[in-house]
Amino acid sequence: MSLSELIGNTRIKATLASYLRNERIPSSLIFSGCDPYHQLLFAVNFAKSIHCLKKNHDGCDHCRHCLAIDKNMFPDVQVLAPEGQFYRKSQMDELIETSSRRPLQGDKKVFILKDAQCLNDMAANSFLKTLEEPLATNVFILLAGNLNLILPTIQSRCQILKFLPLSKNEIRLELLQKGVDPEKSRLLAFFAADGLESVAEVDWQELEGKRSAMLCILDRLLRQSEVEDILLDLYDRSRYRESFLVYFREMVNLISMLLRDIMILMVDGSSTALINLDYKEKLMELAALTNMDKVFFLIRKMEYLLRDIQRNLNARVLVLEFINSYAPVTAIPGQEPFPLQG
Repeated sequence: MSLSELIGNTRIKATLASYLRNERIPSSLIFSGCDPYHQLLFAVNFAKSIHCLKKNHDGCDHCRHCLAIDKNMFPDVQVLAPEGQFYRKSQMDELIETSSRRPLQGDKKVFILKDAQCLNDMAANSFLKTLEEPLATNVFILLAGNLNLILPTIQSRCQILKFLPLSKNEIRLELLQKGVDPEKSRLLAFFAADGLESVAEVDWQELEGKRSAMLCILDRLLRQSEVEDILLDLYDRSRYRESFLVYFREMVNLISMLLRDIMILMVDGSSTALINLDYKEKLMELAALTNMDKVFFLIRKMEYLLRDIQRNLNARVLVLEFINSYAPVTAIPGQEPFPLQG
């Protein structure tokens, strides 16, 4: 893939293209943002653009340099990652020694440091002198999920490019570009927690099972059928806090998407702008069980619950808030519609 073909962050693509076009490539850059997978794509394809034998200020994907970089076999492009929790000083010493040599095949040596926020003070200070006195043949690209964890002395010596998260549509386009089925691309884009890397980790069959299970739970909540069973299951899960929070967050997210679709169908029953388009018939059935005000209330309540997860609220409080949201009559303060178990 060439730099120009990458999806999203068009402003950064234009900036990198201008560096190449004007032959004024900074000796050190920081790519910061919440999607390290996407930042790495940009860094590797920028390196290809620097070394491409066609010299068109972009990678061609066909010359021997581009093909070698894609296979991580080009000697003048190195991708580094921390060994353990942090980069070791020995890694920095080796990097500094390698960067002092001339390129072997290209005009420049490109060093891409993944998780650059993992440069502890010792490793960063060891690296700092190399950034302060850069050789014209070196390009350092630091990928950082959290810019605040990079030493100010290093930041001050780098061009900083801040990446925006990919939109759902951009993720969908990227998945289509990778040959993923259009319907799967559309659905997977909505379940991307942290960009492309999280999508790549999604098990399609597992996701289908979770969607079906959440549709069943929503059906029972709206019908007020077997609600105590749902409550008891959530209480049982809450005994193991970490795994419960993962499950609860995913449950609330999936149910929020189903509620969004129900609201769309209430406005326009013929709409195709649904996330869960394959559940349209069932969602229309659920829409007949409630009203617009209630669905809007539930969507907002799910947003508050996701916020409350971040605030580290007690797991059982979260469960009661969730269950009470669907009660047909607003619960009286101090009273619980279902008894606490255990």
